Amino acid sequence: MRRLALPVVLALGVAGCTSTAAAPKGDALVVVSAPLSSSAWVGDFVSKGAKLAVAQVNAGHGRHLRLEVLDNGGSAQTTVAQARKAVSDGAVAFITDGVGAKAVAAVTDPVKLPVFITFEGGASLTDPVKLPTLFRLAPANEDLCRRLADYLADVRRGQSIALISDDSEYGVEGAANVKADLLHDELKVVAQQTIPSGARDVSAQVLAARRSGAKVLVVWARAAGVAAVIRTARSSGWDVPIYTGPAGEDPLVRQQLADRPQWLDGTVFVSFRITSETGGAPFAAFRKVYEKAYGTGTFGVKSDGKLVQQPPDWSMYSYDAVNLVEAALNRAKVADRAKVYEGIQSIVITGANGDERGYGPDDREGVSPDDMYFAYFKGMRFFPKLDDKLSTLLPVVPQ
Repeated sequence: MRRLALPVVLALGVAGCTSTAAAPKGDALVVVSAPLSSSAWVGDFVSKGAKLAVAQVNAGHGRHLRLEVLDNGGSAQTTVAQARKAVSDGAVAFITDGVGAKAVAAVTDPVKLPVFITFEGGASLTDPVKLPTLFRLAPANEDLCRRLADYLADVRRGQSIALISDDSEYGVEGAANVKADLLHDELKVVAQQTIPSGARDVSAQVLAARRSGAKVLVVWARAAGVAAVIRTARSSGWDVPIYTGPAGEDPLVRQQLADRPQWLDGTVFVSFRITSETGGAPFAAFRKVYEKAYGTGTFGVKSDGKLVQQPPDWSMYSYDAVNLVEAALNRAKVADRAKVYEGIQSIVITGANGDERGYGPDDREGVSPDDMYFAYFKGMRFFPKLDDKLSTLLPVVPQ
């Protein structure tokens, strides 16, 4: 979270321990809208993190949270329809990846239904005045892109850069942020190309980037686009250094490059640090409970003859969102979404990895800008970059 002068009223650990406050009477409905069919990794981490938290809350207090998981298929229109249903059904919280979030706010703002965005990082999605019910519990593009630009200014100063993004909201907003930050750091952007979301043939855009004379390639696209650009660049013999956003961690990238793992080696992505300042123990404890419930996160890709595991890092956000809602319900002692909305703006919890999570009346970002790091791929696994100070201080997460 952004460091706020707020009272810590509740600490929630991975064992599901909660405060001694009386649980609110009756069931409280939490609705998850995730791209289960269109973006498997995102849909998986959003839904499973929420499911785990709800199971723990109910085990600790007796059943008083109900969870409904819906597939939005990556469609803004579907997500809005699901938000309307959540309002009609009396939900106290709506958790989503962020697709169609601004349209969702038009539905949730009038009734003060809090919405947690757990993936999309666009700056336009968080505004406490214009979009008061949207709370982001995921890294913001503004912070990711600023860190990436500053990092490239250190390690690639003087080298021209090409930027490729897809036409999704994720790609459009991310590309705008990263380009502005690159230019702010006086880095030379010599080409900018857009690829269709999910496109496999990106040869024209990659060729244009290569012909621009770029010595560095930044790709801000969803996983399918990232994989397509890497495959096209490497198969054509272009060994340009490649940097990407959080979607680079999506297992789909590795699945689509499994036949040529060496093509992914060295690719760098910027994301949030998995472990906190307190060390790796809180995340390790969360991971143990998570994997007991859902397995080790293998996805069919091997390294040195062993199946690679995807750590449940992003699942922490929907998990923490449910626990924030639980804290607000305990304060309100009634399943009232308006009171949950008010409570969320003055409650701080300890999240799954040991970081604090919370918001203020004028703040809608739940992840600190200081928590961004860089990782690189080697043998289908990722490791902290050793040429970045924060990343160097982080432990390697077993995979």
